Amino acid sequence: MTINQTLNLGTQKLKSASTSASLDAEVLLSHVLNKPKEHLFANPQQLLSSKAKKQFFALVKKRVANWPMAYLTNHKGFYGLDFYVDKNVLIPRPVTEDLVEMVLAKTKKQNGLSVLDVGTGSGCIIISLAKNSSGKFFASDISTAALRIAKKNSRAHKTKVQFKQGDLLAPWKNQSFDIIIANLPYLSKRTDPSTKFEPTKALIAKDSGFALIEKLFHQIAALPRLPQHVYLEIGHDQGPKVVKSVRSILPNYNLKVLKDLPGKVRYAVLNKKPVRRSF
Repeated sequence: MTINQTLNLGTQKLKSASTSASLDAEVLLSHVLNKPKEHLFANPQQLLSSKAKKQFFALVKKRVANWPMAYLTNHKGFYGLDFYVDKNVLIPRPVTEDLVEMVLAKTKKQNGLSVLDVGTGSGCIIISLAKNSSGKFFASDISTAALRIAKKNSRAHKTKVQFKQGDLLAPWKNQSFDIIIANLPYLSKRTDPSTKFEPTKALIAKDSGFALIEKLFHQIAALPRLPQHVYLEIGHDQGPKVVKSVRSILPNYNLKVLKDLPGKVRYAVLNKKPVRRSF
């Protein structure tokens, strides 16, 4: 079977599950052959080995079953960088790139800031920050499998990040940071079929998805030195809960709840209030 015949058959099989069947087939075959898509178009009559055909149609079968392309190819672009991903980590979303932009606005203005990424997953946030600004970068995750992937991505992008395993801030006892950033699980249940194959612990939290965010607030309040800034990605319906929790747990912060480009509440930004001196 030639490349062209394989692509045509793969496209037909994918049409039942994908609105971009032809593109998916091209990406999957490029991945199997470890060649750019241009190679497929330049060599349509090239015969494929039985091993390559078997690998390709195995991936097509998974895609028909709604496996995300990122997991099938082990690649996902984020903030102009390519990240290795698999079923042990959440697939990076474009909406999280805005969170990176917010933090970069601070780290580019002031050199040497220490930044901690809590629940780092693939490492896409902290690695993007380390790649685009100077400072000291730290990251943690409760999942050892996720940390292996984050370290792999950090090595690939030649960034210097200190990683630790543990629950939220637990690995960083008695350490202080200028900025804490976190994209923690904030869903109460799966509502989007596209998340079916992503790790539950990276998506869902107790208390209607708010338990880990509130736990992080309590841990921040107990730090020996409060961070100057905290940046969070939150659920679209969690704005009121964030406001209430910050007022009661972190009263030393001013809070901004911001919307994403589609207009949904998506981010919480906490800025430490300036110290008022009495004379």
